[in-house]
Amino acid sequence: MPRTLFSADTHFGHRGILSPRMPRPRPFDTIEAHDEALVAAWNKAVRPNDIVWHLGDFAYKCGLDYAAAVQARLHGRIHLIRGNHDHGLGDRLQWAGPVVDVQRVFVRIHPAWTAGVLFRHDAAD
Repeated sequence: MPRTLFSADTHFGHRGILSPRMPRPRPFDTIEAHDEALVAAWNKAVRPNDIVWHLGDFAYKCGLDYAAAVQARLHGRIHLIRGNHDHGLGDRLQWAGPVVDVQRVFVRIHPAWTAGVLFRHDAAD
């Protein structure tokens, strides 16, 4: 049975997230090393049939071919809730459903209780 999982702010292809000026600098020398580590961690946690809701900022400041190649390697049926960095590139990738700004997802909290939760992506100020 597929699970429903959530992820956000992967920023595949975004060299700027490696800057030492970032609040939490990442321990990678290149964006390719960063992205390889994220793909490996993703695929360790996500099974091919799982449903994944990506809560925005999937890829940024990289080419469509690069973002699509990374996306193709990720396990799961991935849906995108558009983030502030997804306008343009995120809209041009192939997702498991339409790209949305807000989405209600029904989440099983307890065996006897399912709740509808609204998800959206807001940029940090």
